[in-house]
Amino acid sequence: MQYDYYAFEKEHLIDSLNKFELASEKFKKGKRDNNKSVCEQAGNEIKQAATDAVKIEPHLSYLWYEALNSDLKNHVRDAWQKNLTTKKIPEDFRFIPNISELENLPALSFMLCVPFKLQKPYLSKDDRSFHLLDNPVRKDKVFQTPMVASTSWKGALHNAMLQQLAGWWCGLDEGVRKQRQQKKEFVAKRVSIGRLFGTENGFQIDEKKFDSYLDNLGGRDLARLYQRYIRRYLSSTGFFSGRLYFYPTFFDKIALEVINPHDRKKSTGKNPILIESVPIRATGKFMILYVPFGAIDESQVAKDLEIVAEGVKAMLTVYGFGAKTSSGFGIVEDQLDSQGELAIRADIPELKPPEPEVKPSEPDLPRYLVAPGQIDPDFLNPDGTFKSKERYLQGKSGKKTGQLYDKAKKWWDNERPIAETAILEIIPEPKLTPKPAMTEVSFNKLSELGDRTKEIAKHLHQRKEISHDS
Repeated sequence: MQYDYYAFEKEHLIDSLNKFELASEKFKKGKRDNNKSVCEQAGNEIKQAATDAVKIEPHLSYLWYEALNSDLKNHVRDAWQKNLTTKKIPEDFRFIPNISELENLPALSFMLCVPFKLQKPYLSKDDRSFHLLDNPVRKDKVFQTPMVASTSWKGALHNAMLQQLAGWWCGLDEGVRKQRQQKKEFVAKRVSIGRLFGTENGFQIDEKKFDSYLDNLGGRDLARLYQRYIRRYLSSTGFFSGRLYFYPTFFDKIALEVINPHDRKKSTGKNPILIESVPIRATGKFMILYVPFGAIDESQVAKDLEIVAEGVKAMLTVYGFGAKTSSGFGIVEDQLDSQGELAIRADIPELKPPEPEVKPSEPDLPRYLVAPGQIDPDFLNPDGTFKSKERYLQGKSGKKTGQLYDKAKKWWDNERPIAETAILEIIPEPKLTPKPAMTEVSFNKLSELGDRTKEIAKHLHQRKEISHDS
C-alpha cells in the first residue's frame, strides 16, 4: 500500500522535479560563465521548484535526491522548513470528552483535565519510516497534528509513579524499612499502582518467581504479600485491567530542534542533527478518566485519587514525558494555560460553589393592572363593578388619564374573563429528572492540584466512616 501511494505521488512530482533539475543545470552553467544574473534567476527557479515539490510530497522529493546523492535535497529541506506548520483537528471529532459526560459513568468515577503549556520542548518518535528527517515527532496519521498517544501517557505516568515509590523506599534508612508499618505502606502503594494500571510487566503469580522491578525493590517477603493480595482480591490469574483510561493530547505548534553531537575523543561538534519537536509554550490538554469496578470502596478511591494527583504533578513538572526526559525535555509550566478541572461522581455539598439566587422576573404589566389578571382597584366601585368614566376622572386631569381609562375599560370588557379563567386553571409542574450527583473543583496551577484532591479525599474518608458507624 505504501509503495503504491508513493509511486502514485511520484507521477505528480515529475514536472516539479524536471523544473528543479533544469534550473540546477542553468545555475551551474551561469556559475561556469560567471554570469550573476543567470545564477540569480536560476536560484529563484530552484527555490520555486522546491516549494512546488514540497507542496506535493516533501519526503519523497527529499529522499529521491538523497538516493541520487544530489545536493538538491538541501533545497527541498529548506523549503519544507519554511512551510512547517500544523493543522488543528476539528472539535467535531471529539477525541477528548467533555468533563460533563462523567454524569453517565458509575459512582465515584472521576475525570481530570490539565490544560498545560510546555516549559521545555517535547520530543518523540513517529512510526513513519518515509520521512526526510530521522527523528520526526509523533503525529496523528490523518491530520498530521503533533500528539502524545494515550499509551505514551500511560507509560509516562506509570514510570513517574514507580520512580516516586522507589525514591521514597530507597530514601528510608535500612532499619526503618524493616518496620512493619513501612512494609505495609510499601505494599499498599504498590497495590494502588497495580489497581490503577493493571498487571505489571514481568509480574508472576507464582511465589517462586520474582521478575518484576518492584519485586526486587521491596524484597521477596513483600513481593509474596503483594502476590497474595492480587490473587485474593483482584485476579486469581494475576492478569487484570487498570482503572485509569487515558486520552491523546494534540498540540497547536511544531518546530525543529538542532542537536550537535560531540566527538568523545576530540570534544568537537560533528554535523548538526535536525529533530522535529513541539516547541516551548505550545499548549495541550492532559486528560484521564478513573472508573472503579467491582465493590466500590470510598477510602480506596480516595487513596487512588491522591496518588494519581501526586503522580500527574511529578510526571508533568519533574520527570517529563516523551523522549530525552533525562535531558530535561517534556516538562510543563506550573501555571496552567487555562483553568484545570477535577470532577468526581459523588455529592460533596461542602465543595460545591453556592448557587446564586435567581429572583423571578416581574411581569411587564400595563399601568391599569397590579398583577396578572388583577385590575387596579382605583378603576372599581366599592361593589366591584367598573366605574364610569366621569366618576373615575373626578379630581384627575390630563389627556393620558382618559386614555388609560379607555384601555382599562377595554381590558375589563374583553380580556378579563379570559385572564381570570387562565389564573384558575391549575398547570401541573413538569417532573424534572434529577441529575446524577457530581462535584467539580478547579485549579489554576499544578501545585494546587494536591490540595484539591486532599479536600475530596477527606470527605470520601468521612463518608466511609459514617457508613461504618451506621
